[in-house]
Amino acid sequence: MLLFIGAASAAQAQRRSEEEIKRIQDAKVAIITNRLNLTPEQSTGFWPIYNEYAQKRREIHRAQRKIINDKKAEGQNDEAVLNNLKEVQDLRQKELDLEKDYQNKFLKVITASQVIELYKAERTFNDMLIQRLKQKN
Repeated sequence: MLLFIGAASAAQAQRRSEEEIKRIQDAKVAIITNRLNLTPEQSTGFWPIYNEYAQKRREIHRAQRKIINDKKAEGQNDEAVLNNLKEVQDLRQKELDLEKDYQNKFLKVITASQVIELYKAERTFNDMLIQRLKQKN
């Protein structure tokens, strides 16, 4: 019986986590939509590109965190630690290349001013998220 209760609690926690992620994503979409003031035509072209960009960027960030968190410097020789640092730098370069590539894709459907607003909106959203997390802790 206790195992069943534990599984149910885990399922509830997973559902709450998924709901929280959905609320966060919805808030991000609302902020970006508001700041960019997209026309219906722009919106149709923009969101698929942005969603693809955001997914690729998340994958890069996950890879960076994995290297940093999984490959602790403790007990490793300098060469191994330097290799880890190089991997992180390579991923940062990959993120910069991704941003350049997608900036060109964005410019095919939105204006340069809207691209700048996109970057500002992302910064605003991230700052709000950090503040919210600080308040919870």
